[in-house]
Amino acid sequence: MCIVLAVQFSSQIKLIKTPLEKQRTVYEPTAGEHYTVDVKDSPKLVSDLKRLAIDLDEIQRILINFATPYRRLRKHIEFLHDIIKSVGGETPKENKTSFLVRSLSSDSSAPKQEVCPEKFMGKNQRYGYPFYRTGFGRVNCTEFVPINQLVTMLVTLPEERSTEKQQQVFQGIAKYYPNLPIVLASKEKLSKDMVTKLKLNLKNIVSSDLMHGETWSKLLQEVTTPYVLFAPDITHFTDDVNLERLVRVLSNNKETIIAGGSYKNLRGEWERGCLQVIFRSWTAFFRGGYYRSIPDTDCIVCDVLPGPFMAKAEGLKQIGIDEKLPFGVFQDLFWRLKLKHPDKVVVTCPDVMFDTYVREIPDPKYVALTQKWNVKKWVESDGRVRWYGCRRGYSHTNPKPCGNRKGLTLPPCDMENLADAIKFTMKACEDVGVYCELQEGSNMGAVKFQNVLPWELDADIRFLSENYTALRNLRSRFEAAGFRSSDEEGTKCCTDDGRKTNGIILVYRNGWKVELYGKYMLESELLVASGQRPTKVKLSGEWVTAMRNPGLNARNRYGPNIYWHSQHYLHLGLSDGWAKYNPGSFTKCPEPGHSACLDQFPAEGDFQFTDYPPV
Repeated sequence: MCIVLAVQFSSQIKLIKTPLEKQRTVYEPTAGEHYTVDVKDSPKLVSDLKRLAIDLDEIQRILINFATPYRRLRKHIEFLHDIIKSVGGETPKENKTSFLVRSLSSDSSAPKQEVCPEKFMGKNQRYGYPFYRTGFGRVNCTEFVPINQLVTMLVTLPEERSTEKQQQVFQGIAKYYPNLPIVLASKEKLSKDMVTKLKLNLKNIVSSDLMHGETWSKLLQEVTTPYVLFAPDITHFTDDVNLERLVRVLSNNKETIIAGGSYKNLRGEWERGCLQVIFRSWTAFFRGGYYRSIPDTDCIVCDVLPGPFMAKAEGLKQIGIDEKLPFGVFQDLFWRLKLKHPDKVVVTCPDVMFDTYVREIPDPKYVALTQKWNVKKWVESDGRVRWYGCRRGYSHTNPKPCGNRKGLTLPPCDMENLADAIKFTMKACEDVGVYCELQEGSNMGAVKFQNVLPWELDADIRFLSENYTALRNLRSRFEAAGFRSSDEEGTKCCTDDGRKTNGIILVYRNGWKVELYGKYMLESELLVASGQRPTKVKLSGEWVTAMRNPGLNARNRYGPNIYWHSQHYLHLGLSDGWAKYNPGSFTKCPEPGHSACLDQFPAEGDFQFTDYPPV
């Protein structure tokens, strides 16, 4: 029975990727479909169930913004804990603490105590009043390793700071951690007098580029201690940097590979130093905050640490630093840990504080990193958006589309380029009194996404055939904006009431094609004639003219279930756009695991394709 239940959990997760028409029936997994084990092999069963619990916990973390499924999955995880207990596994502690977090708690198998333990010293909360610089303290012990045998510090200093200010950093290190091994990367060799005067255990490596991955890789290879502190661009070194605390966290928690702290810039602005990152649809989304903490440590689990951090040296050497990256090597490290080493945990302990020099980072600095990870859009935690690869108007991007491959969403930069082309065309029509309306898939995209469809291949606009000549006369305006145009077909004469019909004009920009088809009559013309304004829909932040009733038009044009998704007819192998669609599923991804795989998303809804977190 336990095996069947485990398979059912796996099947429920698989259900997310099941075509919608199948989801609406009862999903009945076949026992043993994905998993077999000898029921007498209890240790293996317990181990596998625990791994399933950890995987489900990670899935629940992703669903933090979805209140109902988040709570339901929590109940499933608690039930799974009971199953583990029933087959002789370790009894979970309080269910409100996730199984994953419990697995991160103290490592009782640690062979040797490296630093003395700590405890809260006060008998009540008045201890440490009024500034509370004291509270937790080190318990006196005889079994410990001197800190200079445990940690090596890798340092760069901001060039913007004077020599005197830089010297103060070393004075702070010498004061609080004398004899601590330091490896400094600098563009010029430090004077021997400074090193001798401060009595530093320092090695100086000269490098022309202090941000380059090759520089940091060389620094790491100099480390012979169990732990390494990465301290780029520090401006001060005070007793707020508690190295023993970070060692304690790393030493006592087997899965934790990196522990950092909060940081403060020269303006006094303090940051907790914990970011989460999600890769979705060619986009890296950053968000400040945390999902969980490690019990009894007061440290929170993160994906990315923006400030200095300590790491287990041997583990980090095995993972390595990308020597080819000219910038963003730490971002790359954290991304690799998240995506390729999910068993390795990164935490920050905000009571440990570093003073750092924070610079404005121009977008081109991250070009190599985004090319490595195939990221086309970067959304910072403060809302800033960085565009890469194909966004029109940016010097560090490509003039052609990044791609519109079957089974993948469009890169967001391509979507914006297409939306810009549509909005420019519609604005040009409106400015000279030409009637133009969104139609076909472009209208569908506005109705469902307030944008172009995430799998779109072109744009569709209809215009009043009587306005054909006026539209052609806009050629110079289009060319000035980077378009090229083609007159594919002139108008014909005439309908029974004497109206012109037909006419086709194509315009191109950034590899996209906007198709304009002439019609003898448009609904917007009729609305104006009746004293009303044309209907407008929101498309990528702007209002553009559409049919009289865009939703009705979309439903009647494409048939049942238009709010289930279906890709472009060319990617579905249909004969033409008039063929009957069968919405509710996506084609198989050509690159499984890619952030833009359509089949990883539900084939219904729009939140999964937007920048805005669901509520």
